[in-house]
Amino acid sequence: SSGINAEYGVTSASVTPNKYCYVPGTTPLEDVPLWARYVAGVAMGFQDVTGCGVSVELAVVSNLPMGAGLSSSASLEVAVFSLLERLYKVDVASVDKIRACQKAEHRYANVPCGIMDQFIATLGDAGYALLINCETNEFEKVPFRDEGLLLVVTDTHKKHELAGGEYAKRRATCEAVAQSLGVGSLAEVDLDKLVKHFCVPGRDMSHLPNKAYPRARHVVTEIDRARKAKDCLVAGDMRMFGLLMNASHKSLADDYQVTCTELDEVVSVAWGTEGVVGSRMTGGGFGGCAITLVKRSAEQVLLERLARLCPYSSSFSTTAGNGARAWDLSA
Repeated sequence: SSGINAEYGVTSASVTPNKYCYVPGTTPLEDVPLWARYVAGVAMGFQDVTGCGVSVELAVVSNLPMGAGLSSSASLEVAVFSLLERLYKVDVASVDKIRACQKAEHRYANVPCGIMDQFIATLGDAGYALLINCETNEFEKVPFRDEGLLLVVTDTHKKHELAGGEYAKRRATCEAVAQSLGVGSLAEVDLDKLVKHFCVPGRDMSHLPNKAYPRARHVVTEIDRARKAKDCLVAGDMRMFGLLMNASHKSLADDYQVTCTELDEVVSVAWGTEGVVGSRMTGGGFGGCAITLVKRSAEQVLLERLARLCPYSSSFSTTAGNGARAWDLSA
């Protein structure tokens, strides 16, 4: 898109501290600060979906770490869209809302993100995980409410920037592998088929990007792990669920290569703590956060070890919570 046709003013007390951005209609996109483009893209998407002309001033306040791999951009997008729904008294179907928010990030922030973050920010329910088919947009809520367990989120404070290009390179590599296999996406391929494709004697793979096989192997095995994780949650097998978390981190580190020294150190400390069920990086990688599933009885021991052995980090405990909700402040 070459410009913004919605009119809005946005004040950020968190995303970019003490910044105000007023965007009149027909503003060229390059004249809008990057952080405000997320809002601009959502406003444009809301207009496209609903036909409502947007003219609004809003304030953004957040306690979610920015650039930490905790879906802060999707959270901002979905929060703004939800606010516009309330202001203009319309209800948009969840999947249409999710797609509009993803499109905002693609077109206005130039990040070729997936759709998972927008899904959970929209449809999250306390006590449930969400299994998503990102091709069909089908989803299933899966119970995630073991009272004896907590999630500990550890921020390495190493900022990641998905717009920096590494995420896009990995996505392009996987798309190239899918094309060479004659499928629409790697979700249509199992590991056996992938191995056979790369092991055919004499087959020319020079057209594929560097490290194409390990990149694709991560995606194929991660999809399988997601399906198995759902089965574990349904069965209440949290031990196996934790092992799948650990395997996911190893694959992200070795095959996809999107971890960093700090993330690997945090996860290693968690793995070495009694009472930890599983631990892995979360988000797009190259910094950001790790997430650890731990017994409540071991929470304080884990937090103490992380603070002592990874002094650059900070941690907080949480559970599976709700997605975007409207709050009536006048009540």
